[in-house]
Amino acid sequence: MKNTISLLVSLIALLGITSAQAAQDLAGKVGYMSGTLVAQRGDGTIKVMAPKSEVLEGDVLVTAKDSYAQVVMNDGTKMTLRPDSNLKIDTYKFNKDSPSSDSAIYRLLKGGFRTVTGLIGKRGNPDAFKLHTTTATIGVRGTDFTTRLCATQNCQDDGKVTTAVKRTTEETRAVGRVMLIEGGVEATQSDGIVRKLILGSPVYEGDTLKSAENSHTVVVFRDGGRITLQASSVFKVEQFKFEKETNEENAVLRLIKGGVRVVTGLIGRSKHENYKFNITTATIGVRGTGFDAWCNGPCANGAKEFGATLQKPLEGAGVYVWSGEVALTSPNGTITVGINQAAIITRDTGKPAQVTNIPQEIKNNPAPKPDSVPVDLEKLFKERSGSGEPGLYVTVHDGQVILAKGDSKIDLGRGESGFADAENLLRLKETPNFMHGDKMLENLGGNLKHGSSCVVE
Repeated sequence: MKNTISLLVSLIALLGITSAQAAQDLAGKVGYMSGTLVAQRGDGTIKVMAPKSEVLEGDVLVTAKDSYAQVVMNDGTKMTLRPDSNLKIDTYKFNKDSPSSDSAIYRLLKGGFRTVTGLIGKRGNPDAFKLHTTTATIGVRGTDFTTRLCATQNCQDDGKVTTAVKRTTEETRAVGRVMLIEGGVEATQSDGIVRKLILGSPVYEGDTLKSAENSHTVVVFRDGGRITLQASSVFKVEQFKFEKETNEENAVLRLIKGGVRVVTGLIGRSKHENYKFNITTATIGVRGTGFDAWCNGPCANGAKEFGATLQKPLEGAGVYVWSGEVALTSPNGTITVGINQAAIITRDTGKPAQVTNIPQEIKNNPAPKPDSVPVDLEKLFKERSGSGEPGLYVTVHDGQVILAKGDSKIDLGRGESGFADAENLLRLKETPNFMHGDKMLENLGGNLKHGSSCVVE
């Protein structure tokens, strides 16, 4: 133990990790440990850490070989450091009654760690939580992620080689991303978990998007298609596949309530039969087009009865076309709707019917057209297979991370991995082996199967 601690102190001296001013602010405490952890204080003194030891703003935390340590910050953030890792707490400000003053800025100097964020990064300033490295900066939006700074090929510099099977992002690959957002919009996953959407947020197959009053969002899909979800609306991505390598193209979208503006992408233009847009009482067949659809009143309530004649077009189900044409189909018939035309599903017959005098509230939709937002599809969805070269790796287990280098950035969502080095900033098609399979990192609760283990209570 003494030799290990002496070695760590020597390494700190060699690294030249110093601070001009002592940091006295309590930032958190050590949770569980397995092996050795030391901290260099802001005044240059060295402290050998133990479970429940205090962690201060300005500390540089250093783990020894084959050592793991978890730090629990005051806001509830949990960080589990890998062996041979150096992490500096540059800035840490947290007041539970003042979200606007939150600030957590860390610097990874060596090695890696897994983080589950607490209140900082989930409330107040969206840029409050940042992780700096020599190659890139990680911005966090309330998430669970793993970071490794690899000095050697396949990240073997800490001497631990995982045998985990390489995992792809196929099952959790983002099918769309938020490119514009106003107000409050959230996504409910197929497993019931609710995510708050922000600019750059990924959208997945199975997500149900819900906008608040006076809110809207523009989502761009992998095939270039786009939607604007209007205020007080609910929309579901039931199915979406767009893989050029396998020629798999399929989209099933559903408007459950409210309104949506749609521009079709490659699926709707090249394989019409593979693109389905549904509302409760009808289906909109597209031929490469731009249209507005709405579903309110009996439509949104799922009513199947057709009673009195519809008085206002927006009180049921309908479509207005502003580019190309669509086919509006119900169980009782089909009608073709051309450019600058509108049609509804009538309440008395259940048949689609053309609207002869289109109300201004339909013609002058206040929500932005989805194609009014500039988009670089190559930048949004380009992926590259990694070769394990040295650099910074980040894998998102849940939530959202922004990986930035200079003026460039990529948004990473659940199941996605990114890479950065002196020249590159990439979204990886596959998650490397060494980013998975470390049970010590995955055991964030602190119940280690071997070595010493204590948890802060």
